[in-house]
Amino acid sequence: MSIDPLQQGLEQSFETERWGRLIRDCDDIETLRQTALSLLQQVTQMKVASTWMASRASESENAKLEILAKLIKERSERPQEQTDH
Repeated sequence: MSIDPLQQGLEQSFETERWGRLIRDCDDIETLRQTALSLLQQVTQMKVASTWMASRASESENAKLEILAKLIKERSERPQEQTDH
């Protein structure tokens, strides 16, 4: 059974419901403004974290590919070295 990484987990569903109730039940514009600013800050932090993680994953993949390319190159050069001797 695989888990869809984009599917909300139970904790996230509860958090979304909590924020939704706060927004729906709020009659005070200043509270709504502060809530919106807080949510904006959270979204921004999540985007920054996501970008950083994607960058690190890409760097890791590139490093693996470079190692693989080096190994392939070394193996392709070995027969030539063995026949030269």
